[in-house]
Amino acid sequence: MGKKKNKNKISGAVKTAAKTEKKLANKLKKELANMGEEDIAQVVAQIELEEAKRSAAKEKNLPGPPSPRAYASVTPHPTNNELIIFGGEYHDGQKTYVYNELLFFNPTSNTWRRVKAPGAPPPRSGHQAVATPANKGELWVFGGEFTSLSETQFYHYKDLWCYSLSENKWEKVVAANGPSARSGHRMVLLGRRLVVFGGYTDDGRECRYFDDVYSFCLDSRTWSRLAPSGRGPSPRSACVMVPAGNDELIVYGGFSRAREGRQERALTHSDLFRLSARADGGGGWAWRALPGGPLAPPPRAQLAAAVNTHSSRAYVFGGVTDVEETEEELVGEMSDDLRMLDLEAGKWHSVTLRTQQPARAPAAAPAPAPAANADADAVQEAVTVVTDEVFTMKLGGAAPAAAAAAGAGDAAPTRRVAPGPCPRMSAMMAVQRSVLYVYGGILEKDEKQFYLSDMYSLDLHKLSEWKTLVPQPPLPEWLGSDSDTQSGSDSDQDDSDTQSDQD
Repeated sequence: MGKKKNKNKISGAVKTAAKTEKKLANKLKKELANMGEEDIAQVVAQIELEEAKRSAAKEKNLPGPPSPRAYASVTPHPTNNELIIFGGEYHDGQKTYVYNELLFFNPTSNTWRRVKAPGAPPPRSGHQAVATPANKGELWVFGGEFTSLSETQFYHYKDLWCYSLSENKWEKVVAANGPSARSGHRMVLLGRRLVVFGGYTDDGRECRYFDDVYSFCLDSRTWSRLAPSGRGPSPRSACVMVPAGNDELIVYGGFSRAREGRQERALTHSDLFRLSARADGGGGWAWRALPGGPLAPPPRAQLAAAVNTHSSRAYVFGGVTDVEETEEELVGEMSDDLRMLDLEAGKWHSVTLRTQQPARAPAAAPAPAPAANADADAVQEAVTVVTDEVFTMKLGGAAPAAAAAAGAGDAAPTRRVAPGPCPRMSAMMAVQRSVLYVYGGILEKDEKQFYLSDMYSLDLHKLSEWKTLVPQPPLPEWLGSDSDTQSGSDSDQDDSDTQSDQD
């Protein structure tokens, strides 16, 4: 009688890989011990245990705005006129501080309060959060990452949390078959389900980007992986994803890296896709590419995005476009551009505020008529007139910067541009009761990256001018050297692209 085969037998290649992994882990432990730094997984576990010991929620009114940060989440409160801020990080050039603060901003009184509730999640940045009015209000948080002070260790989360706004307590929701650990992903609420797309993970040796789509049913509390038909977005992080009703969402832009031989090349995307539930009700989903129209933004990542649910419009602000890549750094160009995406038509529009519109000029002689065979579309772009209750705005035509350049030789004066948020990446943005809010983010200056704490609002009915809610104080001292700072989408927490991918 022959011997039974051992189904659990491990091949030599697997054993070798396991030994190599163990050696690397032991080497890392020794290096951390020499630095006086604990293993990051143990730190995260200990923080979670400490948070679970809190027996009751404590609230505190803050004397002013919170500290500078980026990669946090800003979510409209589902029932009150407030904004909910959770997590984020701050980097001073030498150390990175990651938060698990739960903050509430009241725009009516311009006040802040902090809530320390039982069972809070460990600190994180690059996560995602959405709110729903169900059960008297809930805040759902998924994923993100935790970074050690010295930026030598990174921990990616795959946990899901629910904060009860009425009971002031957190719950860690354990459900099988969910997304793998990641940050830089996007999450939206479609009806009674959370939908998660993309993101990345980095173990210090390899960085992997995702293009998978997961759905979490809030009623059954179960995960399912979607398998949409059609060609969808390539793997990426730091993109824009916004809901378009209860059964559709739109994805734009983002950042990833592609390997070409032994080299990696940074990719900043500009494509636009719609993911829709099939109309037949069979539970299927389908991707479809959208043209975006002539006013689509250039390739861009780390934009802030928010939806005005009362008008089926999404707004995007800022972001970074890669303009030059060398062996040592990736140089990016930041934006202060504000654009609107029509969620029904899937087309982009520039947004011109009243303070950016040209002043009325003296009457001039009519321009000569175009040649008979000229293309009418080349002479003048179509202009869409949109009425939003008390204010009518024109969307389309040349963007403000392009219009200014085109009329540089004209004598007509222009109105002064009112102060607003400066160019930045990874800002946080939300729309609450038709008011757009922009908070924090990262500013590059003299090859240094500064985390911001300023805050602005814009009435989307009037579109008159930005209102400064929290002015930016003088920039703090940068503690790192210029050579330590990387620009654009490559400004990361490791040697590749951790920071860029987060938001």
